[in-house]
Amino acid sequence: MKESNVQPVILNTSRLILRPWQETDAAILYRYAKDPAVGPIAGWPPHTSVEHSLEVIRTVFAAPETYALVLKETDEPVGSAGIMWGDGVHSAAMQPDEAEIGYWIGVPYWGQGLVPEAVQCLLHRSFTDLGVSAVWCGYYDGNRQSRRVMEKCGLTYHHTETGNVSPLGDVRTEHFMRITAAEWKAFGQLREISRSERTEKLVNQLVQLWESSVRATHHFLTEQDIQNIRPIVKEVLQTIGILVVAFEDDTPVGFMCMQGQKIEALFLAPAYMGKGIGKRLIRLAIYTYKVLYVDVNEQNVKAESIYRHLGFETFRRDAVDDQGNPFPILRMKLNYPL
Repeated sequence: MKESNVQPVILNTSRLILRPWQETDAAILYRYAKDPAVGPIAGWPPHTSVEHSLEVIRTVFAAPETYALVLKETDEPVGSAGIMWGDGVHSAAMQPDEAEIGYWIGVPYWGQGLVPEAVQCLLHRSFTDLGVSAVWCGYYDGNRQSRRVMEKCGLTYHHTETGNVSPLGDVRTEHFMRITAAEWKAFGQLREISRSERTEKLVNQLVQLWESSVRATHHFLTEQDIQNIRPIVKEVLQTIGILVVAFEDDTPVGFMCMQGQKIEALFLAPAYMGKGIGKRLIRLAIYTYKVLYVDVNEQNVKAESIYRHLGFETFRRDAVDDQGNPFPILRMKLNYPL
């Protein structure tokens, strides 16, 4: 992928138009880019005048694949996002066929999901149209909002670099997250299955997936335990409020059940463990379904570790599970509710 081959395009999402910046955008750019809450946390200085913003449009924003985020409702730019290669990227770990996505949005539009919407659009552009093999995003230490955008879009932590000099000239710690083309494709294969779509064939496939998963991870269960729990699992799959299934092509490779603000179950086929699918399901639960709670078998140390890594903390331990079986349960809650 060579940036010189890229032709300007206009992209659309449900609420945004992503188009090249125009010189007539200078005044509206200045309105948002002058705010000291926007630029410095990303490593660039607040704009000082409309003329300054105009110069940025003529230089920095003239780079290929740099887009004004235009709100359809007002037909005005409210932020910027772009795909970068070569000298525009930040991490030495990036390869020639990989790219980086950068973004910012004006303060009045924080917390509305507009940046994840734009980043998802640029991920599609990167992998489908531009043929890159992986996309990176970087954020400076403390920029938690930017990290959450990356998590919502399926990126996972890759590495941290210390001693990086920002465009402002100060030395910072920078964290990098990454998603490959294969991971992005898998992320797009998470589907919510309504009750009417839960055919006998699909439910039986998921029950079999559950059984293979617990045999690989829940070594504290006896054969009789598994047989006793099996019909309960089938009933839950048929009746639970929200069921999300991860597919590879048309084959289920994992599933997650949710009720209210709680993950009730999450299981992966053994061959798909350790590939990031579980983390993507959990992040989907957090950011899309606003989940706050999950119960984990205390003996399932790996699952507990993953939930802790993603922000859950134990607030209570029960000596028995909900069926009264002697399997200790850790009641966990998200420690940064959205």
